[in-house]
Amino acid sequence: MSRRFLVLWVVLPVVAGAITERAWSATNPGYFGYEAWRQRVIERHLDPEEVVYPFKTTPEMMDWATKQLQPYAQKDVLLQLQVLQDALLNTSYSFSYEKTRTLTAGSAFAAREGNCISFTSLFVAISRSLGIETFLVAVRRPPGIERVDDVTVVNQHVVAAYQSPRKLHIYDFYSTSTEPYHFKKVIDDVAASAIFHTNLGAEDIRNGDLEGAHHHLDIATTLEPGWAPAWINLGVAEFRGGDVEGALEAYRSALLAQPGNPSALTNMAIAYRSLGREEEAEAALRAAADDTKSPFTLIEMADIEMEQGLYDSAARYLRRARRLYGKHAEVFDALSRLATLEGDAAGAEKYARRAEEIRKRQSQSAARR
Repeated sequence: MSRRFLVLWVVLPVVAGAITERAWSATNPGYFGYEAWRQRVIERHLDPEEVVYPFKTTPEMMDWATKQLQPYAQKDVLLQLQVLQDALLNTSYSFSYEKTRTLTAGSAFAAREGNCISFTSLFVAISRSLGIETFLVAVRRPPGIERVDDVTVVNQHVVAAYQSPRKLHIYDFYSTSTEPYHFKKVIDDVAASAIFHTNLGAEDIRNGDLEGAHHHLDIATTLEPGWAPAWINLGVAEFRGGDVEGALEAYRSALLAQPGNPSALTNMAIAYRSLGREEEAEAALRAAADDTKSPFTLIEMADIEMEQGLYDSAARYLRRARRLYGKHAEVFDALSRLATLEGDAAGAEKYARRAEEIRKRQSQSAARR
């Protein structure tokens, strides 16, 4: 029943005590712009040539941007930014979403695709080169969660922003989205590089390249040692490489950065279980289920309760999973298992049917994309 949880943080999560809120200004300690970024990377004893700087431009990018924005060169900054966003997303350029591709601005421009941080890096690189001081911002929305084989992938969201005297203006890849932004946290360029390397490391893990994963995640944790997601993914790389104690140490570092992080606790439980330390594994899972961002932690706890005959407790976990994550087929698979154990054949069949309907609908949706 053990499951490995890899957290692929496509954006920066809101982490208390880790990356503090910053704004672009000469008096603020954030690191914005290549020279400030380079100075900070050297201070971290890293070679700037080995670290991804997401916002480098290319001549092709600037030729395209100049043509798009030249008619608006003397116009209001906010109008120029809106024109740029529209130009990147309209049919003449047609940037398309690809959630597994974390690309720098130049690579994203050439490929015309990437995930949300790829798009925002492209937007920020172009606007900065035109003299407009934009930056990345993390926003809190319900994370997208999916299973990929034995891995749980948690996708969150990042946007571009411009600070006017009275308002923070947001430029989102999902330009037609009506979902509110519950929280906004400015990401400086060093933190943006840490996000890139965390994502690249996660992609390497999914592709079975553990050496590459360690390279990227070591950079990420050195750039931002108080940022939990990089430590979590490093722990997954260690675990997959057979270093269970190294994995536990990485998860502990994640919990120091963000006490109670449910992904770190869930991964820690899996590591404990592999060592036969069942009591510690169950304690970690219970703590994760109390504040989980994943339906699969709740399902795992429900399965543990089922194994022990604690069906009422299992039902409580699954009711919560259904309320929060009712679009996941695995929730109804678990409800079907519980109904079977309770002797409710009709209920088991109903939940199994519901799970199949969800999978069919998701398959049809994927085929249309």
